[in-house]
Amino acid sequence: MEPFEQDELSDRELDDLLRKWESPAAPARLRAAVFPETARPWWQHLWHTSIRIPVPAGLAFAAMCAMAIWRWPAPAPRVVTKTERVEVPVIQERIVNRTVYRDRIPEQQTDNHKLRPVAELRPVIIRRENVQN
Repeated sequence: MEPFEQDELSDRELDDLLRKWESPAAPARLRAAVFPETARPWWQHLWHTSIRIPVPAGLAFAAMCAMAIWRWPAPAPRVVTKTERVEVPVIQERIVNRTVYRDRIPEQQTDNHKLRPVAELRPVIIRRENVQN
């Protein structure tokens, strides 16, 4: 058993031991990695920098990038509008001028046999336009 297991040290004794204690030297490889002797240019820092993100966030970002590339709009086809003047012969039809008086009954409808009431009413239900009813 070590002598310190049985005896308890006071705070003052522990402080004295802490002042006397020296840490071991760091390995040369670790010192070179933490404190490089030559400074790298800023653009090399960009190539060797890492960004830590959670895996689900990285997968979601990759999926969004893939969808954006897949749905990237193709260039619209170029539409060229060309106008030409074309001479078309126009046939002028006969113009009929007729005077219609609203307060008079036309002569054709004065016959009483044409203005009879309907004897029998037969309503037809049309379900669809092009189907035989």
